[in-house]
Amino acid sequence: MSEPSIGILDLGAANRANVASGLERSGARVAFVCTPRAFQECAALVIPGVANLGYIAAELDRLTLREPLLHAVERGMPLLGICAGYQLLFEGSDEAPEARALGLFDGRVRALAAARLPHMGWNLVEGGDGVRDWAYFAHGFAPVASTCAIATTELDGHRFVSVARKGNTVGTQFHPERSGTYGRAFLDAFVAFAREAACSQSA
Repeated sequence: MSEPSIGILDLGAANRANVASGLERSGARVAFVCTPRAFQECAALVIPGVANLGYIAAELDRLTLREPLLHAVERGMPLLGICAGYQLLFEGSDEAPEARALGLFDGRVRALAAARLPHMGWNLVEGGDGVRDWAYFAHGFAPVASTCAIATTELDGHRFVSVARKGNTVGTQFHPERSGTYGRAFLDAFVAFAREAACSQSA
């Protein structure tokens, strides 16, 4: 079975090269995309995000990618958001109140209520199915509640949503490309999902 082509939105996020390497290790062909036309050649899309949410939201609009991205999601294309790219999937963020988020997940991104900020390093991701594993985080904001939540993480007695999913759209507050075997398994699953989606679209 051919490797799926996954497009990484080139919005200036600092982790885009590491995300590309992680996806390639999981068996994907990767391309950086910055035009609506390039979406048509992709089996899935990724929004990386070591960046300010306001900046990547502005870049999304400057490149006129917002509507094509939303249409791709409506058609069922798998989408993965990472860190600030994950936060962009919610209704808005206190980090950049004026920024237009995508509103694919309900809930708002808030400043973390914790003594140690930013939240840097390893922490437990705890799924609703009882699965618990360690992942690497680097952030000061996060969604605190959402009906789309499928895993949470605790920091200084406060819990936030670390993984959310709705339909074919999934997001992680942690960095799977830096999260060891757990992160590799996460990216493996996303690449496999992209492969299945591409096969079903071509059938």
